[in-house]
Amino acid sequence: MEEPVVIIGGGIIGASVAYNLASLYSLSNIVVLEKSRVGSGSTSASLGGFRHQFSDETAIKLTVESVKILNEFESSFGYDPLVRRDGYCFIASKKDSLQALETNRALASRLGIDVELLEDQELQQRFPFYSFDGIIGGTLCMADGHASTLAVLQGYVSKAKTLGVQFYEGTEVIGMSTQNSEVRAVVTDQRKIETSKVLIAAGAFSGLVGKLAGVDIPIKPYPRKILVTHAFSDSIPIEIPIIVDVDSTLAVGREGSGMIFADNEPVDSTFELSFPSDYDARVILKAVKRVPSLSNASVAYSDEGLYELTPDLNPIVSEIKEICGLYCCSGFAGHGFMHAPAIGRVMADIMMEQKTQIDISKYDLERFDSDKVQTSERLII
Repeated sequence: MEEPVVIIGGGIIGASVAYNLASLYSLSNIVVLEKSRVGSGSTSASLGGFRHQFSDETAIKLTVESVKILNEFESSFGYDPLVRRDGYCFIASKKDSLQALETNRALASRLGIDVELLEDQELQQRFPFYSFDGIIGGTLCMADGHASTLAVLQGYVSKAKTLGVQFYEGTEVIGMSTQNSEVRAVVTDQRKIETSKVLIAAGAFSGLVGKLAGVDIPIKPYPRKILVTHAFSDSIPIEIPIIVDVDSTLAVGREGSGMIFADNEPVDSTFELSFPSDYDARVILKAVKRVPSLSNASVAYSDEGLYELTPDLNPIVSEIKEICGLYCCSGFAGHGFMHAPAIGRVMADIMMEQKTQIDISKYDLERFDSDKVQTSERLII
């Protein structure tokens, strides 16, 4: 029997890579290790958004390829991803912020993506329920939208299992054996698995897993919280774009028949899903200022999870050259779901030493060890 390929992390990224390794390269011995339940980490907290508005060309290309896969997902995997194109609208109150959005728009346009540039009056006419007081303009892309995180995850997991991939839940990795700068084994709280090929896809916990192999993976966890209201109308259409104020960091949109709103202002790095006692009140105050009718809504629940951030806010998708056979696919800054379909194939190609469909060399881990200036992704929400 061939030696297993071990994937540490049973979220959407790990599941996509496992499926692609099995389907594209006919690997029959792939083991996915998940310390809790499959998809229970950041994947479970994802609202399933996908967008083409980025400051990074590679990120846009990943979205384009991922959306192509989502469009054919039901016929390929048997699960309807429930794709809806309700759009993303980014607005700005500062000139430099609007200029950055215009630059992003030009980049998207060059790659064939239609993004509208709207002035404040146009924004107010299109979305009368929102108060654009102080906003000077924004960009709107109706090719952006949402899909069902659960359906896509289940599609990958189910299909991977039919191809022989083994998912072990409740299995925590507590050690990793290396010899002569090569991977030898992964040690879990239940057994030792001898292997020469390991992928770290543990999201916000990838830095901790890297330390087990003696390598530095600069990924830190940052808690994020989204408030979701009970069913609510009050003249707000059931389908609206998610509206993100890049200067105040407020995001407002729809989740089913309810509304969602969140404040993405910087917080301290921690694995604890803890927030200031006045967090909800502050976010609600911000939201009501922009959408006055929300004063009549009530919060049903909150969605909490961890963002996984690297120093330049771009992911790490590469081999770890310090240790032969060790790879990392993490640090997606909340974009893991939208890029998982394309990244699954890219990472499978890297692990099998094949040319990738998309050039993701800028996401190599070694960039943090060089003197080259790192270009940060500017649009993290």
